[in-house]
Amino acid sequence: MGKSEQQERLERIVGRFAEVAPPSWVRLVGNWEASPGPTGEITLNYLTLAVVDGGDRWLFGQVGYDEPLYDLVAQLHAMAAADEPDHAWTVLDLEVDQDGTFRVELGYDPPKRSRGVLDEESMGRFETYLDRWVAEHGPRPPARPAGSSS
Repeated sequence: MGKSEQQERLERIVGRFAEVAPPSWVRLVGNWEASPGPTGEITLNYLTLAVVDGGDRWLFGQVGYDEPLYDLVAQLHAMAAADEPDHAWTVLDLEVDQDGTFRVELGYDPPKRSRGVLDEESMGRFETYLDRWVAEHGPRPPARPAGSSS
């Protein structure tokens, strides 16, 4: 599979992530760790989180499991592995903003969280995400115009 097919799959992941996001989300944060199983199949250990405009404060929490999103990420991994079998990504970080922009970072080291290593990289940065968001964006979302629902 070529890079254009992988880019298209990534855009489908972004779209699906936005579809399953809670109302009033402003940023989605996804982290998937890919580990090969005994017969070569990939298992994904994932965190899918959302920052939400709660009106008077920012909210942050887990986005529910979605099998189509999981499958799209697994397919993206398979595409990468088909291109470079010995150098497929092991960690996919994805941030999606409400305006449709997104950032992707791929890692190639052994995944940590799925091996029980719960350090800053694998868990801590997600546990403190809302604190960092508030430090950057202020304690309250911007005021919405009267009558606006999002």
